[in-house]
This record gives sequence, structure tokens and C-alpha cells, in this order.
Amino acid sequence: MSSKKSIFLINFEYFFFRMAMNVVKILPLWLCFKIAELGGRLFFFFDIRHRNRTIQHLLHAGVVKTETEAVALTRRNFIHFAKVGLEIFKCRQLMTRKNIANILTISGSEQSRNLFFPAAGKAEPAIVICAHFGNWEAAGQGITISSGIPLLSVMRPFDNPKIGDYINSRREGHTHEVVAKKGAIRPLLLAIKKGYSIAIMADQNAGETEGVVVDFFGHPASTHTSPALLHLKTGVPILVLMPRRVSDDFKFEFILSDPIIHKPTEDKEKDIKAITQKFTSEIEKTIRLYPEQWLWAHRRWLDINR
Repeated sequence: MSSKKSIFLINFEYFFFRMAMNVVKILPLWLCFKIAELGGRLFFFFDIRHRNRTIQHLLHAGVVKTETEAVALTRRNFIHFAKVGLEIFKCRQLMTRKNIANILTISGSEQSRNLFFPAAGKAEPAIVICAHFGNWEAAGQGITISSGIPLLSVMRPFDNPKIGDYINSRREGHTHEVVAKKGAIRPLLLAIKKGYSIAIMADQNAGETEGVVVDFFGHPASTHTSPALLHLKTGVPILVLMPRRVSDDFKFEFILSDPIIHKPTEDKEKDIKAITQKFTSEIEKTIRLYPEQWLWAHRRWLDINR
């Protein structure tokens, strides 16, 4: 946590972070990606802990059959996230209202496209579920520009508060706002009441007290219930939106699920679990198609990494 870091370390990290950002801004995109690929390969070589965990998780999920396949996919995964980091630096520079049609395509459910990203008419607000997949940082900006609806996203505190404040200031814009994860329910409800869409990352371990256990790649996974609770309370549809990186020329694809609309029963706990399983299964469906783009290094499952 940031409170454990000295002021010196916080400022030291922030200085090199800002220096790296300024360098990336002036370099051409193709050269940035070459540097990012090299960085991803270096992290794959030196970050043994996360490399081994990613390999373990790929095998555990059954995405690959052999360790050789897992190692090769892990390398691609590390390179992918190095490129995502670079794109985060470039996002405000390269994604604008004027060029969004050249950068972003929207695919998947036709019903969701008509509701939330219509070619004509007013878009409907949604409870947007994202994952640490593709380039989720580009999603917030892309959603607000493409839908025309303000968005409130949930974020977790950064280990370095100065870096966190800077990144959040860059996230905000184009009617995109952020709120801290702790105590977020009330601000999210107020945002929905004002006609905002809200965005929640719902692909990480929720722990033993904050989640419900559902199936994810055939294994038990504790998953956050806040999207289900908000849906039951407001009736606003849930949309799973997976922001895939298409290529190394700053192109993205929003893969949309069908809207999740659950009719409540008298068993609230059962409803929560059913909704949570629905959006978790949608997340899994896209990860299976593009496994190199999901954050496998996270400790996701309850039956390993105890």
C-alpha cells in the first residue's frame, strides 16, 4: 500500500514515471511498440514469480495442454501487457472524438449495439462489466465517446498515490469520472440515478467475504457481487464489454455480450449468484478466444494458490 512507501520513494518513482511518459509521447508509435516488446520479453525472463503463476493458471484452466504451450502463451501474454502499458501513455494523445471511428469497432450482440451504442438516437445507460483484458484503460474513454453517455468507473488505489492521481486525472475526461473502490456503492447508485453508465472490473478474486463462488474455467472462483446487487436494485441492464487489442496500430474492438436482465425471485441470494455466473461466463467466453490478452498472473481461483 502507498502508506508503506517513504516520501522519497514515492517521488523517486513518480519522477521516472513522468519522464517515461514524456519520452513515449514524442516517439513514433511503431518504435514504442518495439521497445514495449523488448520490455515484455525482459519481464518474462526476470519476473519468475508471475511467469510461473501464469503458466500454472493456463494449465489449471485447461487453456493449453502442455507446459511448452503454456510457456509460449505466457511469453505472448507478457509482451501484450507491455504494449498495453505503452498504449495507456498514448491513449489521450491518440484517441479523440474525431478519429474514434478509425480506432474502434464494436462487435458482438446486435441487441446491445442498438441499445448502448446506437447509430442514431439516444443510447441507454448500462452497468458495464469489464475485465483485465485487452486494453481496459482505453475502454472508459471509448465508451463515453461512442455512447455519448457519462460514465463512472470504479478504481482501486495505486501503491504510489502520486502516480495514481496522475493516471486518474488522465482517465477522466470526455464525461468519464472515477470513484475509489472502497465505499463505491453509494456514488454508483447516485450516478445511475443521474443517467450515467457505470463500469466495474469484475474478473478478480473477491475474497471470502465480498463475493459469491461461481464457476470460472471449470473451477470455483469468488467473484464480486456488486454488479448483481446494483442490477437488482436499479433494473439497469448489465453489459459485458471486452476491449480487445486488435493490432499494433492502436486499433481496438469492443466485444459486447447480450444485455443481462434478470427477473428477481423471492430468493435474493440465488438471484445474485445467477447474475454473477452469467457475466462471469461471458468474460470466460471471450478470454477463451484470445487467452493471450487476459491477466493470468492474478490469483483468481479458490482451489489453487491457497
